[in-house]
Amino acid sequence: MNQSIEVLVTFLLYLAFFGWIGWLRGRRRTGFVLAVALSSWLLLQEQGDIFVRIANLGKKFLVFIQSGGLSADPDPAFTALRDAPPLVTTENRPGFVFLVWVLILVLTYIISNQNYKWLTTNNKSDGWAVLWGILSGFFFASVLLPRLVAILLPAGTPGIDTTEVIQSANLFRILGGSLAVVREGFSNLWTLIEPQAPLAILLFLTLLLVIAASTLQGAKKAK
Repeated sequence: MNQSIEVLVTFLLYLAFFGWIGWLRGRRRTGFVLAVALSSWLLLQEQGDIFVRIANLGKKFLVFIQSGGLSADPDPAFTALRDAPPLVTTENRPGFVFLVWVLILVLTYIISNQNYKWLTTNNKSDGWAVLWGILSGFFFASVLLPRLVAILLPAGTPGIDTTEVIQSANLFRILGGSLAVVREGFSNLWTLIEPQAPLAILLFLTLLLVIAASTLQGAKKAK
């Protein structure tokens, strides 16, 4: 029971962190990063072979140039080109595609930090910004957490296939598991506080009143 509560608190802190980042960055910047991250991931999963061919052709071109392909006698270069192994193979393709996505994500964050008008106009820190941040947290969890598990539990761990863990992880599976964690965690939490239910309800209502009062004070200052 206590472990499920710990998982619930950790999960809520995780979502709160991404929601806070969304609040700080604003809804346009956060939404832009989420849209690019999600669309580029789906594109790479479906059309990743295009990037694989580009990388392999790029390597072949470099091998050809380095072997004297532009010299008076290009025959050795053609021989080296024929014998050169591909840069991206079937085995390392998933890692290459993931690396391409990471580079796109980093570039997107750099672009989103610029003061472009289409990013700064109406870039409010509101509920939409928090929502986009939370959704980003869900998506990054579906992509990154399975790979962290693969680090903590290296290949060869009895009963666990880290490759299968990475391949089977997806956004809907993470979302379903998250909802199950929330449901079980709140159920166990309520079991603990049920003997003091009136006091817990009073504290909750007091917290809501304090939040509402602070919101009203902020509105008066804005006026």
